[in-house]
Amino acid sequence: MSASYPFNRGEECSWQPEDVARRMASLAGSVDSSEDLLHHGWSSKTIAHMRSAFGSNVMVGEDDEETKNIIFRKLPFLQPVLSSLLEQMKEPLILMLLFSALISIALGNTTDAISIGIALFIVSLVAAVQEYRSEQALEKLNNLVPHTCTVLRDGRVLDNFPARELVVGDLVLLGTGDRVPADCRVVDSIELRIDESSLTGENHPVDKTSEGITIDANPAITSQRNVAFTGTLITAGRGRALVLAVGVKTEFGQVAAALSTVETRKSPLQLKIDELGKRLAYLSTVAIVIIAIFGLLMGRPFLETLNVAVSLAVAAIPEGLPICTTVTLALGVLKMSKQNAIVKKLPVVESLGCATTVASDKTGTLTQNEMTSRSVFTLAFPRKTFAFSGVGYNTTGGKLMVADEDGFGKTKDVSSASEEFVAISALFSTACLCNNATVVADLDSDIGEGHLGGAMSGQPTELALIIGSEKAGVADPRPQYHRTQELPFSSERKRMEVRARPVGGRHACAAFDLALGSASSLQRAQKRKSMDGSMYFVKGMPESVLLECKTHVTATGEVAPLDEDGKALVLAQTRQMAASGLRVLSMAYGASVEELTFAGIVGMEDPPREGVAEAVWQLRNGGVKVLMITGDSKETAVAIAKRCGILGSKSDADLSRKSFASLDSTGSDGDSSGGLSDIEIGDSTTMSGEDIDSIPPQNLADSVVGVKVFYRVAPRHKLAIVRALQQNGEIVAMTGDGVNDATALKGADIGIAMGKKGTDVAKEAADVVLADDDFQTITMAIAEGKGIFFNIRCFLAFQLSTSFAALTMASIATALGLPTPLNAMQILWINIIMDGPPAQSLGVEPVDERILKAKPRMADDPIVTRALLLRAVSSAALIVFLTLKVFSNELDDGKVSRRDTTMTFMTFVNCDLFNAYVCRSASKTFYQLGLFSNPAFLWAVGGSVLGQLLVVYFKPLQEVFQTEALSFSDMIYIILLSSNILWLDTLRKKFFESWFNDGFHPSPLAKKEHMPKPKKRQWFFRGHTGKGTRRNLPWLKFGNSKEQKSKSAVAL
Repeated sequence: MSASYPFNRGEECSWQPEDVARRMASLAGSVDSSEDLLHHGWSSKTIAHMRSAFGSNVMVGEDDEETKNIIFRKLPFLQPVLSSLLEQMKEPLILMLLFSALISIALGNTTDAISIGIALFIVSLVAAVQEYRSEQALEKLNNLVPHTCTVLRDGRVLDNFPARELVVGDLVLLGTGDRVPADCRVVDSIELRIDESSLTGENHPVDKTSEGITIDANPAITSQRNVAFTGTLITAGRGRALVLAVGVKTEFGQVAAALSTVETRKSPLQLKIDELGKRLAYLSTVAIVIIAIFGLLMGRPFLETLNVAVSLAVAAIPEGLPICTTVTLALGVLKMSKQNAIVKKLPVVESLGCATTVASDKTGTLTQNEMTSRSVFTLAFPRKTFAFSGVGYNTTGGKLMVADEDGFGKTKDVSSASEEFVAISALFSTACLCNNATVVADLDSDIGEGHLGGAMSGQPTELALIIGSEKAGVADPRPQYHRTQELPFSSERKRMEVRARPVGGRHACAAFDLALGSASSLQRAQKRKSMDGSMYFVKGMPESVLLECKTHVTATGEVAPLDEDGKALVLAQTRQMAASGLRVLSMAYGASVEELTFAGIVGMEDPPREGVAEAVWQLRNGGVKVLMITGDSKETAVAIAKRCGILGSKSDADLSRKSFASLDSTGSDGDSSGGLSDIEIGDSTTMSGEDIDSIPPQNLADSVVGVKVFYRVAPRHKLAIVRALQQNGEIVAMTGDGVNDATALKGADIGIAMGKKGTDVAKEAADVVLADDDFQTITMAIAEGKGIFFNIRCFLAFQLSTSFAALTMASIATALGLPTPLNAMQILWINIIMDGPPAQSLGVEPVDERILKAKPRMADDPIVTRALLLRAVSSAALIVFLTLKVFSNELDDGKVSRRDTTMTFMTFVNCDLFNAYVCRSASKTFYQLGLFSNPAFLWAVGGSVLGQLLVVYFKPLQEVFQTEALSFSDMIYIILLSSNILWLDTLRKKFFESWFNDGFHPSPLAKKEHMPKPKKRQWFFRGHTGKGTRRNLPWLKFGNSKEQKSKSAVAL
């Protein structure tokens, strides 16, 4: 029986724990009371009833696995192989090939039958591997659900209890390091904190409460602060919780269910190959029937007529197309893998070339997924701007820099000799002492001995403060202190408090001693109670910390009164930082928590990855839209989107990146009056998860047009967004790294997962895995996809011209009553042996630069265009003309001899090889093509020439193919005659390019908006110039006007 949900989803959040227990007890009848449930758990009598009513804690696929045939369980790869083989039998091109193979076997043409069998095996094997890998997504997902847990039943604590045996209403005990076994309502929380990044993608642990809260209907995961979700990790504290949902009804289970039901759409190439197969099958059938009827009416033997007709059928159907397409895509996969893009499904290589939209997750994809200290504000230097260089959990090259008064003039490092160091030391010493993160120096790194960034543990914001302290030159004082008390951060207090004393009796920071020396009467009384130098160190939200602050640190480390104007100034700076997407924490210290000394605030962010802005620019310049989908707040999402160039014009993105750039670069002269805050982004460019819920599904496709940032979204929203974009005709490449991205990754046309920091579930559900987690790799992959499609068109033009020529030549000979120019074995040799290697080598031809910069092709663009057909038909016409000319010249005696067919055969093959050379490009003439630019082509043609010479001059093969040796003069004549293909191609490309070339269209965005290549990124200080230029950061605007300066002077 499938599991169901006991209440309307979300309503349990508003109830108090005893209300939840009472509702649960009512579901179980009168067996257990609510009091029994909260203190003793379910009784054994209730379990069967609850399992029958709401199901077991089993994910999708687990029950099915138990019922699989024993053979498939022992050999799991066998089932997808057989099923995919049966699926291939439905394809029109494959059906035609199978028919031709059967006829060939009946007539003794085993060579052709073997070639077709190899093609079918390759295609089926590739499909089987793809299906087998897709099934692994469910297995990886199930592995994230804990196998055991701790539950309270019949008043007994059951450790290592099988999680799959849980039922709704079970009382689960949660502790640090555990994974939540089912969706649970927290009924008892002791500093319980849970990492929900596997579901939400956000890396901030969430404080859980047992109290009832008021939330909207269909709440987002992030708003349910008293619910613990399946698969999430408990990072701190402990608690108890009642199971609300099990199995597929959990948030985690819905992801699994969606993965099992989301169907992978066929790629545009697959659709075009299907269409081509149907058309070729129809045309070839009509042509073959006509030729057979004419042959019989003219008195030719039935067996000979059937033999030639079947040979022509094979010639008309490019059975090499599946092989060449597979080989081309496989070589593309190999090339991409060398550039850190691991492609799991071959058709995706080509699909990347027509991607029109990249919908990216924010955390871990566009950003580093490593919190970084960015900005500092202290009332000791209110007119100075402090900012950090470097990103992530690494101190190498990172510094804390300060600009002169009001941001003018040169910048300098903050060091122990700086006048700012005393105040900065007080700030970061407090941040370290009120901190539980651990960062160990990586001594084995080649970056530098002893730099931070080795083994680490702790919450992201605390890690950012430890790294920031190291950059500021403040040594971690914790080894010199003994912690005597800790009050962890909670959603109610919004701050963390630590009481510690110096081990040697002397504080690590001079400001701490000065604070104790100037303590108020309350503080002195507190000090008398503890003469060991103990102090309180507080970290938290500025609003909460400021309530207890009576003084602030000065430049000399002494304390000064903190009045309301000073607090207002701090809160104003806090708002400006928050508006720019920074997370702000405040630090304070003192002998008493009621009379603290304010040290300052630190703004932190999860910064964009290096090169993301350039990658977004390249995608936009190539006509690809980039969207952001995140569970974070609107302010943070918009700020990161501006930084990455997703929102705003190119010039806005350049300005934003300059404002946030690294200190490693220097600036350039220019106007800097604009700021990030000057970029106005309308509501039409952003949409929340709540907005998506309020929009009728049939109207969502219209509503998402123009939206570039989706924020506060749940996993179910991501798939809805992808589907809406697809309804608008977009080819969507979805990137992500978490479990919450899995369904959207699978539902998108191209799913792209991060290889380093991505979850196994995301990587299994995706089509492409970025081994280096570099967003820039997507740009390379899309460019490669564009090139591969045009290469496929090139070898298709070559194959069609060969097929058309063979079919047309036979048709003309039949219509005119001439003997057949080529026998069946020669036709099969041309079609299978000669077309194979040269055609496959065309698939790896270096792509024209214009193609890489062209806008994405439309998904419904035909693979066979008018220009391609004109090229194929014109080439085929010349091949037929030259071959029949030789054939007619050799028929002067009225009899068909071996020499006649050999001359005709050799002429056709040579024309075919010259045609292969000009098919390397749709725009470049033969003398513009680099002879050695495609080594694979040279090897393929060389092998074909060698094989042809063996057919003509090797005695045993002469009997098989009915040929005879030709003289040297005959060969020179044939080569010179066949080279006319080169001159025809030059004429087409030089004077009739509009007819024979598909053309390359620049991106509409590139036409509309001038987008030069981004310059080297710059910092916001102009310290390298003589007079200095003001740099305007959105959160560092103190002193922007005389009025503000006046207010600040009064406040201080």
